[in-house]
Amino acid sequence: MKSIISTLSVLFVGLVFLSSCGSKDVKEPEFRDISNVRLVELGVLQSTAGVDLIYYNPNNFGVQLSEARGDVYVDNAYLGRFGLEDQVQVGKRSEFTVPALIKLDMIGAIKNQRELLKKKEVLVRIDGVARLRKAGFSREVPIRYEAMQNIEKLRSLVALSK
Repeated sequence: MKSIISTLSVLFVGLVFLSSCGSKDVKEPEFRDISNVRLVELGVLQSTAGVDLIYYNPNNFGVQLSEARGDVYVDNAYLGRFGLEDQVQVGKRSEFTVPALIKLDMIGAIKNQRELLKKKEVLVRIDGVARLRKAGFSREVPIRYEAMQNIEKLRSLVALSK
């Protein structure tokens, strides 16, 4: 009897979580900053860079970010593909850091480097998906981000191609 009640309670919590993820009350995480940009591996056609993305969760519940992947564009030019380096525990109403690895397309970086070095701000666009988990249930949600960003923090990624 106890196992049936605990199973039902886990199912109930999971259903509440999955239904709340689709409700209007759920707010998207707010992008705050980019930090700790670092070179992981330098290659001729492809290099790998690490970057920490800082977000704020405005929701009244926490989740676990178990997977994320997608494409990064700078001024509508393809920069590379990103993936989550480690799983991230996201607390309710708190800042969290997403450690990401970006596989940089070095040919595209070299081609666009000159124009990017002249600018102070660039349009950064991210298109991808993330897998969120809570109480044993998971859900894939789209990642859509587009905004003007100060180029100084991104310059080190572009400078890798020198």
